[in-house]
Amino acid sequence: MAIRRVVALAVAVVFSGTFALAQSAKPDTKKRSKQEQQEIEQVVKLVDGVMAGQPAPTDIQMTMTPYFLKSQEARTFVPFVLDVKGAPAADVAMYIRVVNPAANPDPKAKKVEYPWDDIHFVPAAQVSGGKLHRVFMATPGTYEVYVAMKERLPQKAPRDQVAKMGLLKQEVVVPDFQNGEISTSSVLVTDAVNMLSAPLSADESRERPFVFGAQELMPAADMAFAKSEELSIFFQVYNAGLDPAGKPNIVMEYEFHKKEGDGEKFFNKTNPQAINASNLPPQFDPAKFPVPGGITVPLASFGEGDYRLAVKISDKVSGKVLTHDVNFTVKAS
Repeated sequence: MAIRRVVALAVAVVFSGTFALAQSAKPDTKKRSKQEQQEIEQVVKLVDGVMAGQPAPTDIQMTMTPYFLKSQEARTFVPFVLDVKGAPAADVAMYIRVVNPAANPDPKAKKVEYPWDDIHFVPAAQVSGGKLHRVFMATPGTYEVYVAMKERLPQKAPRDQVAKMGLLKQEVVVPDFQNGEISTSSVLVTDAVNMLSAPLSADESRERPFVFGAQELMPAADMAFAKSEELSIFFQVYNAGLDPAGKPNIVMEYEFHKKEGDGEKFFNKTNPQAINASNLPPQFDPAKFPVPGGITVPLASFGEGDYRLAVKISDKVSGKVLTHDVNFTVKAS
């Protein structure tokens, strides 16, 4: 049985913006009110204390799922999904700090400079959704990422009212996409692709980092899909070898395997996708555009159960092969 209806990513979308290199992001620099400045000082002090060995508050629990993409500069673009539990039914102040544990700060410096630190004031409606999208940027290496969240209390709140707080500390290893070796971005499994009617502002881009050009890729809430849904994955290939015409020659293959007990059984595969000089636009510049990859597959023909999608990326110029596995579950509609 063949998977007959497969919507593959057209190579032309390279120029739609979705598969351009990720843009740069900049932390918040706007002038804040006195109350906001006080709240910033509180969440910064909270992270300082935990870094000094104090216990972290646990009213609000967070987990982070980072993704990695090559950016237009030497740093890696790291959008992430923050899962939030125990959040208050109120606005929150959130502080993100990225720390290089191998760095030796200057003891004479008045202020410690971190690879990234940023502040966000998040409306209650966003926090109540349980998932936030944010971003940081960093050069390749291993980092400690701190995310502090504190409930914003009214200016005239009772003296005995205590704000809910939480802090996440997570190690993140940022890959190097600038070393000339063929590699891929993270594989992004999406729930939806939304078209934008207007470009985002700088502040909006910090809060919606999965926007590429005029399209916003919404990361899947989980890896369980109904038979009535589709499985969509997106990724980018960087530093592919170039043929004499200066174009990459990549073949992408997708195989589905169904898990059975301790093993698995081949289920199906799509036709290989070839991306090369024969179907790339003449103006394609590998220095400006990554090679796009991904598929969208309806799950109606999949039985309920657990699956593994094996992605194979073959560079016909260099002879190198990259692989990725995507594990997912198909459930009843």
